[in-house]
Amino acid sequence: MTKMTKMTGNPFYARGAVNPKYFANRDELLRFFRENVEECINSKIVRPDNIVILGNWGVGKTSTLYKFSDILHNEMENTFSVILPLKPSICTNADIFATSLIDALFRQYSVSTPLKDKIVETIREESRVWEKWKLEKLSLSPELKRRDRRYSIVNLTETLLNLWNKLESNGIEIGVIMLDDIHYLLTEGWDGSLYDLRTDIQALSAQGARYMFVITGQTFLYPEMHELAEPFTRLFEKFEIDNFDLNGTREVIEKPLRVEGIEIKISDDVIERIHNITEGHPFFIVFIMRDLLRKIKQGRIDMEKFNESYPSIIDHLTKTKFQDDFNKATDAERETLLKIAELGEEVFTPSDIAGRSQSKLFERLMEKELLVKISRGKYRLYHTMFLEFLRMMKKGTK
Repeated sequence: MTKMTKMTGNPFYARGAVNPKYFANRDELLRFFRENVEECINSKIVRPDNIVILGNWGVGKTSTLYKFSDILHNEMENTFSVILPLKPSICTNADIFATSLIDALFRQYSVSTPLKDKIVETIREESRVWEKWKLEKLSLSPELKRRDRRYSIVNLTETLLNLWNKLESNGIEIGVIMLDDIHYLLTEGWDGSLYDLRTDIQALSAQGARYMFVITGQTFLYPEMHELAEPFTRLFEKFEIDNFDLNGTREVIEKPLRVEGIEIKISDDVIERIHNITEGHPFFIVFIMRDLLRKIKQGRIDMEKFNESYPSIIDHLTKTKFQDDFNKATDAERETLLKIAELGEEVFTPSDIAGRSQSKLFERLMEKELLVKISRGKYRLYHTMFLEFLRMMKKGTK
């Protein structure tokens, strides 16, 4: 019988994207991505399909982009990729957006290894040209930061096309541009931002540049994107990712341990308990596992050991997640949240809550990722553990 050895490190981390080597499940999405890229590598006449990944908070949209980048870098040949995390300040006008994207292309790119040295030098040369152009054209242009400018200085299509021509001449078959949190273009972007991006994507494809665009966004905003810019959404193959089923939860728990050779065993009933508590939500699974392995560093974790550790784990989760979530709500939003906790139903409508302007408050709570819209006029809190926290808060105020 193999002797259990003490754990040498904790592979679970809940406060950022998962390490690609621990990435679990999402087989259909990964298969589509790999086949999409391979078709472009194998034939110059194939144009890549763009991808949109939709999901609510914490389900792994950003982690999927880093997994894509890892696949390109380590499994494929002749590929180029970049990830740009969007934020409100990047989306205020077309020039800032384009400049941020091009800067990311020159500073944060990943190249598959066979062509790495050659491509790196090409990128460095283009970066020097770009920095000189910015100094000459943008540094003396204070209007760059104004939101109401009608004409952009930076020609994104031309810049990306010029870069593609040089990448292709050096053997690159496909470039993958990943934009994380595209919803900021909708909520914070300039008028017509999605139409502008659609025009750029179409123009690049029409001129033979084989860029694949991968974007992520919140599920509840996609219908609005479709309504406001339907031609934009038609450019993308849509994938929605959600909580894991039990097999997915098992993989999230066991894969990091297996990859790192950590000989801690988690009993089946504990895995099922974690799945039921978290409802298969990736963030909460990883959070619980990180705290669990801080307390138990070797041997087998059975239900007795789990139950001993669970109260302190929930206390930690309450202090670091649920309390922060509650604090970021305004007084009016907190009042609505506490009224939701009183309903006794997990699914509800604005009309179920007494008071004025509940629809507007619901919109704001969705923007803060505390509410999830599940169908027309019907909502739920983002997780039942947050609901239980609110019920405890409500009891404490009585």
